[in-house]
Amino acid sequence: MTSQPRILDTASEWLHSALSDPDGDVVLTSPYLSYIVCRSIADAAMGSSRSWTLCTVLDPLAVASGFLSVQGMALMLDAGVEVRNVDRLHAKCFILGSRGMLGSANLTGTGLGSSVNANRELGVELDRDQLEEARTMINAWPSRSVSKGDLDDLAVQAAGLPKPTPGMLDRDEDSALFDVERLLADARDPERSLWVKVEGGAPVLDQWRQEWRFANPGSKRGDRWIGEPAIKTGDLVFICATGTKDCYVVVEVTTDPELLPEDYVEWAAYREGEDSERWPWVNRTRPRLVPSSLIGFKYEDLRGGKKLPRGSRFRLSPEEFVAGVRVLAQGATE
Repeated sequence: MTSQPRILDTASEWLHSALSDPDGDVVLTSPYLSYIVCRSIADAAMGSSRSWTLCTVLDPLAVASGFLSVQGMALMLDAGVEVRNVDRLHAKCFILGSRGMLGSANLTGTGLGSSVNANRELGVELDRDQLEEARTMINAWPSRSVSKGDLDDLAVQAAGLPKPTPGMLDRDEDSALFDVERLLADARDPERSLWVKVEGGAPVLDQWRQEWRFANPGSKRGDRWIGEPAIKTGDLVFICATGTKDCYVVVEVTTDPELLPEDYVEWAAYREGEDSERWPWVNRTRPRLVPSSLIGFKYEDLRGGKKLPRGSRFRLSPEEFVAGVRVLAQGATE
């Protein structure tokens, strides 16, 4: 600690350093939590000899809006972090042994300053007396311990919320959050099917930021093409890269399968390794959820630990799709 408390405009490096080896018990307070930050905390807490406590507020609207990660809190519970619900919590305070910071930043990429579109935040380091006073105040807050069952109930409540109306959310988050809300609402449409589409190679984020397409396998029986995929206009699709197993983009299908469209055939002819005769059925797409960068969200995370099956496409349950969108949304809204 310095003799004169430092004022910080980003908290990411400070928190990363403090998490690496806390010299005492840990208490963190934040109403909003992103999956990525939760995972960092869980990794630090796993096997630690210190006591770890996180205070947050179980707000279904925050979950539905992409501010609060249920999966992230579950990771922390698995790592031995005590998660506590504090009604009307707004404070953001990070106490890690003899180090402490108080400020405006939530435990999200936008708050800590680690995301591309970071908020403008301020925080101040606490001296030892201030740190202990803050710890005493936090411990005095009425609170209750959170269980996995509480998280399951929270996810159900969030899934049942209507789409937010303008004014319900902070203005600087509106655009991305409303996009996520529209996507979640569309995923509940029984006329749409939900899919994973496996694409070869490494992830290519920029390709999916515009109208694009994916191809599906097929074959000929005599003069007739067979194997037309069931993916249709309006379906929602997670794109997964075989090279890294990242599930990193959600797109909406804008056409029923087209057989060997001319632009695709010409494109494939100039691409090494592309065989339009082997992959003749093409669906066109538009972007629905594209994070600013990869967040390390793997296929096994999307399917609750299940391995990637063989095949280029397969269906997701609504629960799998919605849970995946909420994780991926952290990368789009941070």
